[in-house]
Amino acid sequence: MSVEADVARSLPDRLRSFLSSPRRARWAMLSRAMRRPPLLAHLVLFALIVLIPALLFSAFLVLQFSEQQREIAAAQVNDTAEIVSNAVDRDIYGMITSGKVLASSPSLANGQLAGFHERTVAALRTTETNAELIDPALGVVVSTLEPFPPTPRKSEYTKAIEQVFKTRRPMVSGVFFGARADRFMFHVAVPVMRDQTVTYVLVINKAADALDAVIANRNLPREWSAIIKDAEGRRVFAAVTSEGRMEAQRGISYDNPSILETLGARMSDDLIEASTVSSLSNWTTTVAVPNAVIVRPALRSWILLMSAGILLLLFSIMLGIIFGRRIAAPILQLSQQAEAIGKGEPAMPFGTDIAEIGAVSKVLAQASRERREAEEQNRFLMREMTHRAKNQYALIAAIARRAAKESANTKQFLDTLSEALSSLARSADLLAGSGWESAMLADLVETQLKAFGAGGSGEQIELDGPAIRLNSTAAQTIGLALHELATNAAKYGSLSVADGTVKISWSIAEKFELIWREIGGPTVVEPKHAGFGTLITQKMTSRGLGGAVEMNYAPAGVVWKLVAPKDAVIACD
Repeated sequence: MSVEADVARSLPDRLRSFLSSPRRARWAMLSRAMRRPPLLAHLVLFALIVLIPALLFSAFLVLQFSEQQREIAAAQVNDTAEIVSNAVDRDIYGMITSGKVLASSPSLANGQLAGFHERTVAALRTTETNAELIDPALGVVVSTLEPFPPTPRKSEYTKAIEQVFKTRRPMVSGVFFGARADRFMFHVAVPVMRDQTVTYVLVINKAADALDAVIANRNLPREWSAIIKDAEGRRVFAAVTSEGRMEAQRGISYDNPSILETLGARMSDDLIEASTVSSLSNWTTTVAVPNAVIVRPALRSWILLMSAGILLLLFSIMLGIIFGRRIAAPILQLSQQAEAIGKGEPAMPFGTDIAEIGAVSKVLAQASRERREAEEQNRFLMREMTHRAKNQYALIAAIARRAAKESANTKQFLDTLSEALSSLARSADLLAGSGWESAMLADLVETQLKAFGAGGSGEQIELDGPAIRLNSTAAQTIGLALHELATNAAKYGSLSVADGTVKISWSIAEKFELIWREIGGPTVVEPKHAGFGTLITQKMTSRGLGGAVEMNYAPAGVVWKLVAPKDAVIACD
């Protein structure tokens, strides 16, 4: 009989034994199970531990989704208010433009009011507007709604007209009830000028409900509402969306209506709304949406999350029980194998369909081989570190010998050696970040020249070149040369003056090429003898990389050029 069958049979046997035991014995068994729960309990608990954070994270995502929905809705409401306001402004601006064109008619300039009447009637025939010409006494002298001359009367709404006579600028009126049209109207008033004097005011009238066609085509989500009020708080337009179109609401209060009225039965105090004031008409456009509309998707997500969570919990418990039985059998075999190892008996690996347990079964045979490989790897790393350390010591010794030879006193020697070691340390720090294998050239330049302005705002050092990864030897050699060049430039060259710059460029083709060019510094004078800097920037660099270095002490600025084989510079992939 297999071990797995034994495990499967033992579970109901244990349950029957637990139920048939006395109460005190059952409590003792339960206490032991709580102190050392079986694998089955651990797997069920593990399934819950894995699932619950996922459910909590999902709940967090739903909360974030709800908040984002509100933010998006607020932005959409604000944008929609501006879109609706702009649509109305375009219509009003068109009326003002038409009024200006008509106001400039030669018929008015010549006093031919009958001709002006005829032309204006023809111009406005296909529009939803009518026009009146108002004299300074606020009397109507021309009206497109009646033959010329009109019946003597005063204009119905004169507030904007009076402002035009005073300011000589076009004005947009608020909403008023036109007794002759029996409708709510608004108009634009345009001055008719003669010799810098307002002789008449041309009024273009339009019904407020004519704006329905201007706004109705705005595509909005369902249950969004909009209301436009004039400067005195009177309703110009009110609508609520239905099937993607804005439907005008006629039953809204005329004086100072609320955006809540547009929602009707869907009225809610919890709204997301935004308002914008037109600079052209001084009308206020308000767009709102009930918060309940925005939270509906989130509510559906919560319901789905809770339903899925309950199902997943039940499913996880069921899987824990099923797989607990399957895992318990090979674990029992592992314990038998470990017991055999403890007795010094051979422990042969056994086959199982669980890869991890099979790996544990084989790990004893593999342990010694893996340990030998680890020891060999450690020895290799130690040899590599020793080799690198020897190279570093040799380089430092060469620098120290040359610095001692070129230094006039101990302080100069220590300063020179300290700067060289600091440069090597910076290159080493950069290489350490990539396991001492390689470093990017641009990073090396910025690291070595950071103290001289590289990488800052308003920098005097300009870099130009492709992305190149240097090997460790090239990084240390070039880094040392760059630091020495920058030190000399800061003392005597272009970095010693505010207007000086250094351009560092590099390229890679058949060979690697790096150029240091100083511009805008003091006039360059070639040194009379080669010193420590010459050793670093020329001899050590060319020998270390197997290339050639050119040093040009041009009066306009030092130019240093390195040409080296690619294999000596570029890191291997």
